[in-house]
Amino acid sequence: MRKNGFTLVEVIISLGIISLVSVGVMFAISLSLGSANRIKNSQIAANLSQEGLEVVRGIRDRDWHLGNSFGSSLANGTYLVDWNSQSLLPFSDTFLKINSNGFYNYSSGQDTVFKRKITIESSGQNPATVEKVAKVEVSWQERSSPKIIQAELRLFNWRQ
Repeated sequence: MRKNGFTLVEVIISLGIISLVSVGVMFAISLSLGSANRIKNSQIAANLSQEGLEVVRGIRDRDWHLGNSFGSSLANGTYLVDWNSQSLLPFSDTFLKINSNGFYNYSSGQDTVFKRKITIESSGQNPATVEKVAKVEVSWQERSSPKIIQAELRLFNWRQ
């Protein structure tokens, strides 16, 4: 006489297979989420470094529009800049914040994991009156290891 249904052994084997597949899928999802977070942080850091260079370029351009001499607002040193800075801010090792409009700044909003440092130097190849070098370093912690993105901009006195 043949009975319809599953035996206990068949049920245990099927549960084991389902468990193994579920663990594999969960592991793959976990890896994907971790990779997505790392990519997101790297993209934000790259954008923050680009923004820092653009702000420095804007400060240089503002000097020209005001008739100031080249580099008068870009003294050698280490600084901070906000997205809307019209001058360099004194450096402090401070985390950037993101406000409700999505702008990164140092004064209001929720703390982020990012720090940005702007370094202005006179060029070693050209005198300070001809070329300035702006370097941006954006750093953050990711899974207890430090990450850094650096970018550099060379500003020339094209009026000479």
